[in-house]
Amino acid sequence: MPWNHRSTSAKLALGFSLAVLVSHQASAVGFIVSPTSENTGIANAGSAVYDRSVAAISNNPAAMSLIPHKQVGGNLSVVIPDWPVNENWDCREEDNCADSNIGSLLAIPSLGLIRPMDHNFTWGIGLAAIAGQGVDYGDDWKGRAIIRDNSLSVLGLMNSISWRMNEKWTFGVGLGIIYGEMHQKQDLPSLSASAGDDLESVIQFVGLAQDCRGLPPPLLAICLNSAVNDSGLDIESAAETIGSIRDYLDGEPGTKVKLEGDDLGAEIALGTTFEFLPGHRLGLVYRHTSNFTFEGDATINGELLSDEPSQKQHMTLDWNMPDRLIVSGSHRVGDDLKLYWDFERVFFDTFERTDLRIDGYPTVQIDRNFKDANRYAIGAEYALDHKLTLQFGLSYDESPVDDEDRMPDIPVDEIVKTMVGAIYQTNDRLHLHGYAAVEFFGDNKVEQLASIHGQKIGSTVNFDSDAVLYVLGLSFGYKF
Repeated sequence: MPWNHRSTSAKLALGFSLAVLVSHQASAVGFIVSPTSENTGIANAGSAVYDRSVAAISNNPAAMSLIPHKQVGGNLSVVIPDWPVNENWDCREEDNCADSNIGSLLAIPSLGLIRPMDHNFTWGIGLAAIAGQGVDYGDDWKGRAIIRDNSLSVLGLMNSISWRMNEKWTFGVGLGIIYGEMHQKQDLPSLSASAGDDLESVIQFVGLAQDCRGLPPPLLAICLNSAVNDSGLDIESAAETIGSIRDYLDGEPGTKVKLEGDDLGAEIALGTTFEFLPGHRLGLVYRHTSNFTFEGDATINGELLSDEPSQKQHMTLDWNMPDRLIVSGSHRVGDDLKLYWDFERVFFDTFERTDLRIDGYPTVQIDRNFKDANRYAIGAEYALDHKLTLQFGLSYDESPVDDEDRMPDIPVDEIVKTMVGAIYQTNDRLHLHGYAAVEFFGDNKVEQLASIHGQKIGSTVNFDSDAVLYVLGLSFGYKF
């Protein structure tokens, strides 16, 4: 692609323009989900000690030794979102509202096999989704320069082994390969190559100009002139840029950008279980997931700091995955009732920023400022008879990000989940499981368009949402 003598500024500006749009979806604490299984019916309480499901392969390899038979199992869950956006501006008058439901229908699969090797060792292999979700704000949304729609999906193939030391202690280790895939679309103002003359002023002007959206023509001109003066932009040399941005703010389509990338990583889980009294068990597991460097293409249709109408650039995006520490307990109360609990610490403190690189361009840093967050869960199973067991679970996930740092590309907040389920033992070998869940997100309040290199822009993109996710799932387990 040819570049004029202003290529250095133009490249930096293009890097900024793309980086400000990079995002992924989130579910659970941040964007982490637990493999779906029979354990999901009790809100994943007792996940490190649960002894009925092959999900132990991923949840805590040490718990595989608690399953005495060769067993295959699987699950399919469907997530049905109801995710409206409450814009804190007159979006109907300005014709820049988000779609009525920005959530995406999602299917989450899992499949696993556990096989005792002898009295002491058990081996297992399992495939499950461990992160992902999706949002789609629509083509007309005010923040479409940051995100129109995006998705992130992460699948893990875990190979685990467990050792029963004695009747009280088990230990396990799991090693896995994870595959991550991301895509995102956005609509940016069309900017020619000459817009890179004064990069800082252009960026500042775009942020200030967001406040002018929807004003009547006389006030719009005054507001844009004020934005020019405050940003220090040279209005004579940037007349073309200002005209393009003015059309964009009036709702005209700009430059379409699509980002796509994928990567392979690794995961390791180290765990133990301890039965301190008959029917009373504790579990501990630490999970480490390697970071991703998504590699792929940035496809640009329209002028974006270049006179070329179409571009395709190689890109990489750094994405830090958090480590997790989980402590669980299970307690048998009588012959029919079993209680479970979970405490999970997700170490999001490493998720300070995401870095985007494009060949020949400077690295651009997108501020995230996530913090460590906890998940708490309780659950119960009650056996009505030898065939039917009822489940109930409740969990609470803390928000990993404060309102002032949350961005529309990752609109995660606290989550409360309520779940019910039932396990039916059809015969000595096969059991079937079904569950339903309702997940209530916090207000997901967003107070900025983006934060780049420590500078917050677009405070007029201010909104909240009342997201509710409905989840239905079916599982099975078959003993050989």
